[in-house]
Amino acid sequence: MRVTRCQPDRQGRFWYDYTRELPTRADDRRHGPSPTTYHLTASAPHPIIQPIEGEDYRAIHAPIPEERQRWRLAPAPPTVSWSNYFVHRLDCTQAKNAERLLTDPAALEMLTDPTVTLPCPVCRPETVLRTS
Repeated sequence: MRVTRCQPDRQGRFWYDYTRELPTRADDRRHGPSPTTYHLTASAPHPIIQPIEGEDYRAIHAPIPEERQRWRLAPAPPTVSWSNYFVHRLDCTQAKNAERLLTDPAALEMLTDPTVTLPCPVCRPETVLRTS
């Protein structure tokens, strides 16, 4: 069994998506039955899925929301003289020359002083940051 993802639900219980490879047979009219495998994909909550001692599960656990880097900091274009940087969403096409990634708290802190940082007028990150 291979665990592929871990995700909490609204009650805080963790659900694990997993894939299990099961032996089965494939029937062929010319050659008869032959062994093959079937991939079962399912999900189960903790404590049904238990961690294996010594295994590293950091790759399947999503970072907590405060640690997710969802924003890009890029220098403002030369046409904007009143601010040094723009904060962009990760998928914004205007952030081609982004210097670093930012977490939600860091992006909010950067946007507190409009003489230093402005929200991108194309992707408008402030609309999401305001609600998170």
